[in-house]
Amino acid sequence: MSATLRLVHTTGYTYNGPATASYNEARLAPLATADQTILHHRLEVSPSAWSQAWTDYWGTQVTSFEVHEEHDELQVVAISTVTVDRKTVAGDELTWDELAAPAVRDEFDELLEIGDRVDPGSDFLQVVRELRGTATTPAALVDAVVGRVHGSVSYVQGRTTVRSPARDAWATGEGTCQDMAHLVIGALRSQGIPARYVSGYVLPDRDAPLGESITSASHAWIQWWDGAWLGVDPASGRVPDDFYIEMARGRDYTDVVPLRGIFTGSPGSKMNAAVEISRLA
Repeated sequence: MSATLRLVHTTGYTYNGPATASYNEARLAPLATADQTILHHRLEVSPSAWSQAWTDYWGTQVTSFEVHEEHDELQVVAISTVTVDRKTVAGDELTWDELAAPAVRDEFDELLEIGDRVDPGSDFLQVVRELRGTATTPAALVDAVVGRVHGSVSYVQGRTTVRSPARDAWATGEGTCQDMAHLVIGALRSQGIPARYVSGYVLPDRDAPLGESITSASHAWIQWWDGAWLGVDPASGRVPDDFYIEMARGRDYTDVVPLRGIFTGSPGSKMNAAVEISRLA
């Protein structure tokens, strides 16, 4: 089974006063992978901008663009059509000793670091150590950690921000998909399991009529290393399927921000974002 999905992501800034120039990076193009075929992608920027496309360190397509005229707002519209045919990937069922090998730790050093964004905090780390005590394999620990986060952290918007550390969501028992992904990543890295952050989108209503636009939002899940990269979504507790569109990967949210930039002019701005997904086939 596969799904062909159309994605329209509209975002941008309204400035408190006219901006005289702005410099931005957009990560709004779906990844081209063995599971995803990009049928169409177009990025529209208003006002007109000079732009350049490139691929970042983590393999994400980036468009850098500059606006050199006075403007009160910046609007970016990314329109994509992608066919997703996600294959079932089996890991190598690595042992703890195999994951601890110097070659593995050297190759994935950056995906084993526990920065502030993914720091699970001392309370959750204690839970993870207890789970590790009964996990005979890394895969067993991943299942246990994802299950604990999915069962203990409720999806609630507004309790955290995009800058909140993972430990805040565990302390309150509330957070977003981003917080749950960060929590699991920090937990797995603390036990020597390479893990990376994935951003993208999910079609909310899988039974929606063909062509009907469904309001959605950016989503986040994780991938962990078991001789191959395996995906799992802590927010839903499921393995990503054909209704997930993968956009960017990195160490944490900082590496995958859909739109970021700076501007000159009156201080202050407000960001806006809207996502529509429709199933075409």
